[in-house]
Amino acid sequence: MKRLLGKFALVTGGTSGIGAACAEALAAEGAGVLACGRRGPVGAAPVPALGTVAQAHLDVTDEAAVRARFAELPELDIVVCAAGVGTFGPIMNGVVADLRAMLEVHVIGAFVCAREALRRMQPRRRGHIVIIGSHAANRAFTDCGGYTAAKAGQLGLTRVLAEEARPYDIRVTSLLPGATDTPIWDDRPGFDRAKMMRPEDVASFLVAIVARPGISVEEVVLTPPAGAL
Repeated sequence: MKRLLGKFALVTGGTSGIGAACAEALAAEGAGVLACGRRGPVGAAPVPALGTVAQAHLDVTDEAAVRARFAELPELDIVVCAAGVGTFGPIMNGVVADLRAMLEVHVIGAFVCAREALRRMQPRRRGHIVIIGSHAANRAFTDCGGYTAAKAGQLGLTRVLAEEARPYDIRVTSLLPGATDTPIWDDRPGFDRAKMMRPEDVASFLVAIVARPGISVEEVVLTPPAGAL
């Protein structure tokens, strides 16, 4: 039996990488999934049929656009915040505009999406919000100062979100993946991508958590068998 039949989900960053894999995995379990991203088609989003993925444009840094997208689904049972951007290099050579862009997506974007999710879920007293973070929030890596700052801020936000959502029976999970073979590595040579997790690995773990309403997993780190690469 499909475990998410009858549920509606919205996935940000849902047109590539981990987000796209999560959208497909949720749909495979019966959910109607709206996969949103900057590459998605502009215009009103179709209501996805159960067990399918529909795509739509969304820039999570655009507050009005987020409000409008979240209002398009007839119900909102699952929200996965997977939108991400990364610029890497030594802090000494850092560009403030790059840091601001990462903070806008990972912190401000997650904040706005989580807020709109809570507003839809709270009256029904059910729902699950999953924030795709990074194990960089808890571990220092060279050339990763701005990205780490953004992900650490996102993790702090998610911890507060979990506390505020709990009285309304809304579950909040922070998934902190390690190295995962996505396009964020395309401009970072020197890493063995064959040793990385696949987006489908993260997505299958996400579904295993979301599909078990009797438990709440609030924070978990996922790494490939080789650990930190």
